[in-house]
Amino acid sequence: MISTRPCSLTEIVAAMPGKASSSLLFRRDGTRTSVSYPECHRDALLLAAALRQRGVTPGSRVAVHGATSYEWVLADLALLLTGAVSVALYPSAPNDRTVTTARAADCRMVLTDQAECVTAFHAAGLDVVFLGDGADATPSVAALIGEAENAPDAFKPANRGNGPFTIVSTSGTLSEPKLFAVHSAPLLYTMDRFAELYGFDGRDRLLLYLPLSHLPQRMLLYWGLGQGLDFVLSDPAHITTDSVDLSPTLHVAVPRSLQHLHKRAQDIARRQGLGMTKAYASVFGTALKAVFVGSAPTDPALLTELHAGGLPVYEVYGTTELGMIGLNVPGATQPGTVGRPIPWGDVTTDAATGEILVRTPTPFRYGEVLGPRIVPVVQNPNAWWPTGDAGAVDADGYLTVYGRMRDFVALPNGEKVFLRSLEESAAAATGAGLCAVMKTEASRLGALLFFDPASPEGVRSEDECRALLKVVNQRLHPWERIHFFSVVAAMPSAADGCMTETAKPRRHKIEEIYGTGAQWLNVRERP
Repeated sequence: MISTRPCSLTEIVAAMPGKASSSLLFRRDGTRTSVSYPECHRDALLLAAALRQRGVTPGSRVAVHGATSYEWVLADLALLLTGAVSVALYPSAPNDRTVTTARAADCRMVLTDQAECVTAFHAAGLDVVFLGDGADATPSVAALIGEAENAPDAFKPANRGNGPFTIVSTSGTLSEPKLFAVHSAPLLYTMDRFAELYGFDGRDRLLLYLPLSHLPQRMLLYWGLGQGLDFVLSDPAHITTDSVDLSPTLHVAVPRSLQHLHKRAQDIARRQGLGMTKAYASVFGTALKAVFVGSAPTDPALLTELHAGGLPVYEVYGTTELGMIGLNVPGATQPGTVGRPIPWGDVTTDAATGEILVRTPTPFRYGEVLGPRIVPVVQNPNAWWPTGDAGAVDADGYLTVYGRMRDFVALPNGEKVFLRSLEESAAAATGAGLCAVMKTEASRLGALLFFDPASPEGVRSEDECRALLKVVNQRLHPWERIHFFSVVAAMPSAADGCMTETAKPRRHKIEEIYGTGAQWLNVRERP
């Protein structure tokens, strides 16, 4: 049994000076740097002292906005020490959405690494601190730490009490993003169970490159700080170099990055005449114990190939609000599923709708954020909570996630059609960068085909798309067939509100912006 001590984030941070052999490795000015836990703790205390001087007090809301970096970690630790509540903002979000979220969360300050956002944050009345080297007259984290070194009074960490430590938002795939508060206890408990199931501890080294604004990344970070893990703070451009040079034992991925790394390994195998096991080692390093992949469905064929090459990859499933739900684990892994339900909870599906329901003692959502107030949610461990996803549990207990409930539409004949598989088929056949299928006014299915004009393939003509969609329809059941289509010479984006910050389509916004008023063309015949 893995010890649950230290059992709070305050205790974890306080214990950092005693772990002198543990470190955080990252790049600064293009050079790889290592900072020990005691050094990190010292920097966090100094930054906390400086933030207190700028008016950050227990209960203050402070946004952290940027890519994964040492400064991001320092900002989050410093806010813990001041007793403030951090508000995690995605670095890929459009400026206006970022500012709107910070204001909705009642923030008084923001720490950002994006110089182009500084003016907008100032205009919204926020005090701005730069995570990087500074932007114009904006103070930087490094400068504040330097000023605090000369302060005469030692900083005393605040008593945080037993409330939430951060505010995050839902993904926004089903509706407008909603803010909710998170307590550390379910995150740390979940990681204790992970350590038992996957066999890791404080001797491991964790590679982090996805944004720390993503809650599971911080779940890993704080548990790891409590156990004394070494951390590699990387970025998408340096994943392979850092993996090979620094030999992480734990790696967290999303399907898109896993696919990219797989293709890179295939290229190496082809060029150097290597087997895939050695090729994977040249991409992921030689010390891997586990690669966790989640956030979106992973291609079962890809997982099968990775497993055949000896890569210990495990697809896991959860939601931002409810926490972990399904896990593939050593000895019980089934590609195409998200594994069996968490051992400390249970999963079922609604008999009428097929929606996945979870009963868990560790939901991540602590309370709703209503301006300056946080209203705790009643935590009933015996309640079945809806996930918004449709799926099924097979006879062996493995859970398959079909997609979001909004990925299904009901036709006039009463049949329900799963849209995601149609979209993937249509996009693959036509070469579209993205396909969104929806009901048209005639209650028939129509496909919006999005093409990137700047891509080498360019935009297919309407006649080409029509011919290719006819071929797709031949493989489909009559009521699944696409009757109409529209070619869009642009890609939906986070900037227009049609994609989340984690690159997931927001179906309702795509329909609202591109579906309304679309010039639908008939697949069967020319107009």
